[in-house]
Amino acid sequence: MRKILLGAIIGLSSMTASAAITDYLSTMSLADAYLQASADCGGACDADIAAELAAAGYSASDIIAAVIASGVSPVAVIEAASAAAIEAGVSVNDIMAAVVQIPGVSANDAVAGVTQAAVANNVSVAAVMQAATSANIPAEVVVAGVVSSGQSAAVVASAASAAGFAPSVVAAGTALASTTATGAGTTTTTTTTTTNTNSNNTPPATSPTV
Repeated sequence: MRKILLGAIIGLSSMTASAAITDYLSTMSLADAYLQASADCGGACDADIAAELAAAGYSASDIIAAVIASGVSPVAVIEAASAAAIEAGVSVNDIMAAVVQIPGVSANDAVAGVTQAAVANNVSVAAVMQAATSANIPAEVVVAGVVSSGQSAAVVASAASAAGFAPSVVAAGTALASTTATGAGTTTTTTTTTTNTNSNNTPPATSPTV
């Protein structure tokens, strides 16, 4: 799945596509066409699907939204997309601003997914919090998203302090996280289950950078 998302983000259009998704687009929705094309090749040609969709004029947001609509966990999609974007040199601020505009992605899921990608790529949690604030996500939702991503209370508190969040905001966000399960994982959950056949996108165990 990371390949399709990387292809979407950097506008891949030069690959030789082997998944004929365009054959399905005249009779199916984008999400259904993606799901069928991916199934046709056993989930092994997602990068080619991304290339075809990009060449057909679909935006990164269109493609990611289609993946989510096909049944993949929004948090897993956002984590994979964000990790690919970070590796491609895109700033966390730009990633967050783009992610919150994708249909089907809640602010909580956006923060959770970007946080997972950031931690796996040695980007500070505080930087994610600041990026989310810049994207006009309420502070308590930002904290809730970071908590939902599986960060410890100590990491959340330290990052929030560095980002300029008051302790009362941390408390409110932590309480909010307990009522908004996202599937991103908690401090007691180490894997993410998705409904497609592509590889598991749970980030590796990494010491978070606050």
